[in-house]
Amino acid sequence: MSGADITEVTGGAAGVEATYDAVRALADLFDATGDQLRAWAGDGLRALADPDLVSSAPLSPPTFALAEGALLAATAGLLPGSVGWEADAVLVRAALGMLAASDEAAHLAVEALDWQLGRAAGGALRVAGPAIVGGLWALPPDVRSRLGGAVQGWAVRHPSLAQHAVNGGGGLLSGLSGMPVPDNRAATALLATAYDDGTPVVTRRPDLGVAASRHQPDSVRGLVGHLAEVAALSPGPESPANGTIEVQSLDPGTGHARHVVYLPGTDDLATLPWTQDDDIRDLGGDLRSAAGEPTAYQRGILDAMRQAGIGPHEPVLLVGHSLGGMEAAALASRDTGFAITDIVTAGSPTAQVDGFPDGVHVLSLEHRGDVVPLLDGADNRDTVEQTTVTFDDGGRPEIEAKHGYGHYVAGAAAVDASADPSLRAAVDGLHDRGFLGGTATVVDSHLFQVARGQ
Repeated sequence: MSGADITEVTGGAAGVEATYDAVRALADLFDATGDQLRAWAGDGLRALADPDLVSSAPLSPPTFALAEGALLAATAGLLPGSVGWEADAVLVRAALGMLAASDEAAHLAVEALDWQLGRAAGGALRVAGPAIVGGLWALPPDVRSRLGGAVQGWAVRHPSLAQHAVNGGGGLLSGLSGMPVPDNRAATALLATAYDDGTPVVTRRPDLGVAASRHQPDSVRGLVGHLAEVAALSPGPESPANGTIEVQSLDPGTGHARHVVYLPGTDDLATLPWTQDDDIRDLGGDLRSAAGEPTAYQRGILDAMRQAGIGPHEPVLLVGHSLGGMEAAALASRDTGFAITDIVTAGSPTAQVDGFPDGVHVLSLEHRGDVVPLLDGADNRDTVEQTTVTFDDGGRPEIEAKHGYGHYVAGAAAVDASADPSLRAAVDGLHDRGFLGGTATVVDSHLFQVARGQ
């Protein structure tokens, strides 16, 4: 795989929200400066009436007059200055409020437009859908194959349009069913109800192992490469090791223990409600997670973390591809009883998560042309907590190929080498918090298989 080129970075230490925070801090400084000037003016006024100063007037009237005049001049200059600083603070906050309101208005307008377009498409499909399906099946297989390839190529070449199409899912389902479905998340939740989430069964798998487990990762590329090795333990829908995850513990049992949890993505994307088995990473899990709902896979991950002996205050990094990254984002967004401080996602939609708490650091890798990160129907939020990097390294045009681990290993290497300030802060933070860099003297590993109980 050739080297990847970074095409866009949003969020993080140099993102829009970080800039807004800096401007808010500037407004606070303006306010504080105005308060300080007003306090100094008050000191000057009190000094004018100071008994010791007033009692000295008969002893030297000219000197007293000069002192009083100097104090009065200084005080007279401070009061207008304090008003000016505080007025500037009000103007800065008002400007930020207008920008935020404009952003929200634009977002709502796009949401409404996508919904209306989706509803129109759904209404058309409700009328013409059977004829369209019949016509497609009447085509020769090679023509259907070429048509499918053309659709895939369009989605890969026009990712933003594909994202808008997904965002109109609520309108599409409304048009198809005739019932109001407010948005894409609600539409996804309705589809998810056809699947049984089940109960997770977590089993230690000491018979499994990967070479990367023996060493602490030294880079983001090392993290994604390690995750790819764990995913390779369940290479197909019928793999007996489907649902395998790994908990790698660095310096366990010490006062500076920390842990890396590797979470592969979907094992069986073709699962239908009536073909569900014990594969917990299936289409039903994808739909539930995309709808922002808890899943059995999430509960199984937490159970495995407890079995691995992770303490409640020991820092945890979650690394996930596709569904694994979705689950990592969901767990990091709420109180799980663990100190999840960092997550790295690769090819994962995360906009269904309503933000991350202070102290959580998210690095999201998205390959241009990979439609899976677009299935939330929205861009990742531009926040201080989350840095999103989009990269391109070419490769085959098929959707499945664009989602492959090889691309994300190349993208991670580009992140490691990047001088972008948001990416540098994200990578340096992973080093500073002890997850990267080879500083661990003891590295332990536990592999678990998470399955759906019957």
